[in-house]
Amino acid sequence: MSLDPYQPCPCGSGNKVKFCCSKDITTELDKIIRAVQGEQRASALDHLHKLIADKGARNALLAVKADVQLSLGQFDDADATIDEFLAASPDNPVALSLSAIHACSKNDLESAIEDLQQAMEHLDGLLAPSVYGAIGVVAQTLLQSGDVLAARGHLLMQAGLAGDQDENPIRLLMRINMLREVPLLLKQDYMYADCPAGVAWAEDFEAAKKLALRGAWIAACEALDVLEEQYPGQAAILRNIAILSGWVGQRDEAVVAWKKYAQLTDVPLDEAVEAEALAQMLDPAAEVDEIDSVSLIYTVSDTEKLMELCLSDKRVSRMPVDLSELSAEGEPPPKAAFWLLDKPVPETGTDLTREAIPNVLGEMYVFGKRTDRDARIEFTILCDDAFVAAKAALTEVLGEFVSGSPTEEVIGQVPKVTAALTWRWRLPEDTSPAKRRELVTQQRREVMLNRWPELTLKTLGGKTPREAAGDPAGKIATLAAILLLELGNDQNGSEFDFNELRQALNLPTRDTIDPAGIEALKISIVQIPLLDVAKLSDEDLLMLYRRVVLKHASESIRHLAKEVLHRGSLNGKVDKNETYDLLIRTAVDVDDALSYVADAKKTAADAGVSPARWLLAELSIRLSRADTAECQKLVQTIQTRHMQEPGVAQGLYEILVSYGIISPEGTPAGPRPGAPPAMAAAAATAEPASKLWTPDAQTAEAGGEKSKLWIPGMD
Repeated sequence: MSLDPYQPCPCGSGNKVKFCCSKDITTELDKIIRAVQGEQRASALDHLHKLIADKGARNALLAVKADVQLSLGQFDDADATIDEFLAASPDNPVALSLSAIHACSKNDLESAIEDLQQAMEHLDGLLAPSVYGAIGVVAQTLLQSGDVLAARGHLLMQAGLAGDQDENPIRLLMRINMLREVPLLLKQDYMYADCPAGVAWAEDFEAAKKLALRGAWIAACEALDVLEEQYPGQAAILRNIAILSGWVGQRDEAVVAWKKYAQLTDVPLDEAVEAEALAQMLDPAAEVDEIDSVSLIYTVSDTEKLMELCLSDKRVSRMPVDLSELSAEGEPPPKAAFWLLDKPVPETGTDLTREAIPNVLGEMYVFGKRTDRDARIEFTILCDDAFVAAKAALTEVLGEFVSGSPTEEVIGQVPKVTAALTWRWRLPEDTSPAKRRELVTQQRREVMLNRWPELTLKTLGGKTPREAAGDPAGKIATLAAILLLELGNDQNGSEFDFNELRQALNLPTRDTIDPAGIEALKISIVQIPLLDVAKLSDEDLLMLYRRVVLKHASESIRHLAKEVLHRGSLNGKVDKNETYDLLIRTAVDVDDALSYVADAKKTAADAGVSPARWLLAELSIRLSRADTAECQKLVQTIQTRHMQEPGVAQGLYEILVSYGIISPEGTPAGPRPGAPPAMAAAAATAEPASKLWTPDAQTAEAGGEKSKLWIPGMD
């Protein structure tokens, strides 16, 4: 296609080609652009050099040249071209966007954002392709750097500019939203505050908001900063400063603005707590609230005798790991890996109490002697309150075989709160799933109600939650810290009523919200689980349901999905099979998941359709807790009744491979090395493993009839 003289000039001036710097070189420029579109960039660059030598360094030629150099990875040359372009036209949005892309190639995010923001500020109603592309490049670079909030802000802007012309920003947003490890507060779509009626600063506020809406976020933020100095303590001004600062990666400024906003008396308590919680999450100072994980390295005098001791001492437990996966590059793996316990493992878990459970003090890795290094043991522990006791326990158990003072290496850091709220138990093998859940529930209540309130936290000014909660000035900060715990707990599928913790600290609880008068698109995603769903209209229920599914908000999904299933008025408006699937995948425990499977099977039976997908789901769940007898029944049912249905054989094959029951080739297999305990137990309890899946395996092994359970790859 020929270059249209009435299309915008590539230089970024906003003028048409016919009236701009490239009006007399249209034919030559058209050839260059065609070469670029045909992936002939080196040839295009040669033409550009000749044309610039003949016609001069016009902005249109410099724009195309820099773009080609960046795509070829010629970053030094691109740097010189962009500098020349900017010297000729300092406010040119194309030159600035190319500079932003170049800065991203050097991981210079501060410069990239600054350049892109200047480009957005100087746009004159026309969005050049290079500016649009720069928004996406900056977004992805921010995401790679870990700044999810700023990355999402840029992707939202790009998606709004793209409309239905480009689905890539929406797809990337959806992938981010579906990541369980991304905190829910960072998935929130923060909306600008509206200007209050009748204020003296309305005109300046609206002017700043217009800048924000066109993507000139830094310029808008600077204008709002001026307003905040003139009219301090205004919620609308502070909220918009906080949002914009976060989107341009200015975390310090965002933290200050959100904290100020949270302390305003005219901001509702729930909103203030969320603002403070986001500030605590973004606060760079909070990142250093960590403790070291260290490796203590001891020289070993007699490796063989030390191994014998480890295998015989009841305070030492062998780790079920694949040792070959524990070797550093170019280094041999350890000879063995053990847990050091604070007490022996009880003989049985039948009547086990929490106090009798042994805790893992640290991990021991035994390495043999090498020509250039003595035999050694590496003891990995946290530098927490139990550090001294753990070292003493190691010396007590292995003292005669380790010599000298250990060398100490810091191998990482662990968030202080995570370390305090995490426990590592070694339970007897016969501890039932019900007993495990009972003990975990007890332990979780213990750490939440008694351990966490006594931690000193930087986010609370060095106070403990109990101290901060007793100070009126620290109430919102403490509530925010609890909310962050609660949100993390919900996403991990753990059950604990955090209102119990709030009550223990004499703080306001989070209670049911009447949805009357609430806009479904505007309510915070964090507050959705509090809604009285029975009072929601069908339209609002579906709108909220779709919102939380897109954000992978587990608690909200559970809260709304049950109501969606309950309402016959939604039959045909939503795929209730998908709703059951969501409930199963977000269930807080195995029993809940199995109850949803049972409901789904009944619904399928009532509708006269195959329950195969739910049988496969149930099989996966029961494998996770090594429920061998039920797994045998399920496989037999699937084998005899459903194997010819589309996707069933493949689904069964994938489940069995994922749990190590069969190999990828379809042959029976034992537990995978290093598999999680539940997975390993699932395989180990099937003796032999083939019995679980092919009841007539013994006949087949004896030369009889081949197994009737066909799985792809077993032929």
